[in-house]
Amino acid sequence: MLGISTSWLSNRTKSGNELLQELLSLGADAIELEYRITPDLFSELRPLLKKEKLAVLSVHNFFPVPDILGRGSGDTFFITSDKDKERGLAVEYTLRTIQNASEVGAKVAILHLGNIPLKANLDRLYELHDEGKLSTDEATSLKEKLKDERRKKTQKYFDRVLLSLDKLVPLAEKLGVILGIENRYHYHEIPSCEEIGIILEEFEGAPIAYWHDVGHACNLELVGFASQKDLLDNYASKMVGIHLHDIKGREDHFAPGTGDMDFSSIKPYLKEETIKVIEVHPKVSRRELLEGIRFLRELSIS
Repeated sequence: MLGISTSWLSNRTKSGNELLQELLSLGADAIELEYRITPDLFSELRPLLKKEKLAVLSVHNFFPVPDILGRGSGDTFFITSDKDKERGLAVEYTLRTIQNASEVGAKVAILHLGNIPLKANLDRLYELHDEGKLSTDEATSLKEKLKDERRKKTQKYFDRVLLSLDKLVPLAEKLGVILGIENRYHYHEIPSCEEIGIILEEFEGAPIAYWHDVGHACNLELVGFASQKDLLDNYASKMVGIHLHDIKGREDHFAPGTGDMDFSSIKPYLKEETIKVIEVHPKVSRRELLEGIRFLRELSIS
């Protein structure tokens, strides 16, 4: 089953009916609800989802938009924050996401796990990539500085992740919701390739699994960190779901089949039960999205 994330249009409409009808017009029989959905929009969507019998495969934290904020983000609060209050809010609103995921019948709540603040200039590494200078001494030196600083700072922030997951697992177990730990776009974000394995081992037997994002993996690979193949080779057996979109350079969330992503290379890692969600940004046209859906189905990725 191939789902479509509401990321495509949730910031373009305040009407639950309009949002749902637009998705249904694409031939969608399943969706992912994500963090741009407001509480009012979610209230309108609840009865419509039941009426249309549209399956919700996954819900992306923080869902819906926290009532103390005006707009949503997967990084609204960090469980790695140096501020006790922010870490508390991160746990509180993630628990709410888990509850809402259960109420709409979603199998997975997708989580971002925060970051490690680094002083080394990651943006400069991106500039060097864009200038075709990743093989220069400057780029090599900068990558080593990033790795060294991250290694020295990791423990405190990673411990906060484990402590927060400890607080989330009981409700997830009770409600039958899997916590999908998503690989991230930037090098300073948690989890790294190795940290995914540590989390899965630490919580073996708990409702925690790996969620793969192809665009995030591509970006890290382009600048010389963990590769898409490494992530999938190591964790495909524990992968509950995947975000599918295309990438052009370092920019992702394009319609599948319109960029540089080699989807045939990831197909062998996908099982029938793997949750597959097309996640594209609003500037993708309806025609492009329809062609992207057709492209994936022709590859038998559905």
